[in-house]
Amino acid sequence: MLHTDLSETNAVRHDIASHCSGLVTNPQWGSSVRSSIARFSRLLPMIYVIATIEVAADHRDEFLAAFHANVPNVLAEDGCIEYVPTVDVATDIGAQGPVRPTTVTIMEKWASVEALHAHLAAPHMATYREQVKDWVLGVSLQILEPA
Repeated sequence: MLHTDLSETNAVRHDIASHCSGLVTNPQWGSSVRSSIARFSRLLPMIYVIATIEVAADHRDEFLAAFHANVPNVLAEDGCIEYVPTVDVATDIGAQGPVRPTTVTIMEKWASVEALHAHLAAPHMATYREQVKDWVLGVSLQILEPA
């Protein structure tokens, strides 16, 4: 690994994202820059988290509003690389299962398992969990590492 200090690793990632953000969307350079960032990212310690949240059908919009309000707090945490809520999209791709209208899937990237532990214990996460507890029917996590 190139970096073992979490704050230094985060600083490197932040610098890369800041300096490359315009290039990534540029049609001429975007693909090359994204590829380079992906290769470099594999050299840094990182875990991926897929959080699947089952939400009461009549409260998905409220849940997502509360989630989005908390995202800036999470992105400010040491070790948070990415934190994005997603919902199923209907396609004609045969391998895709049926659309799950009550499922919100959170795509996360963290610098380490320790950073994820700190995230789960953060005061703003306790506040968020209290806010959404009546809307959440179930949560499951998959924690992965690059292969």
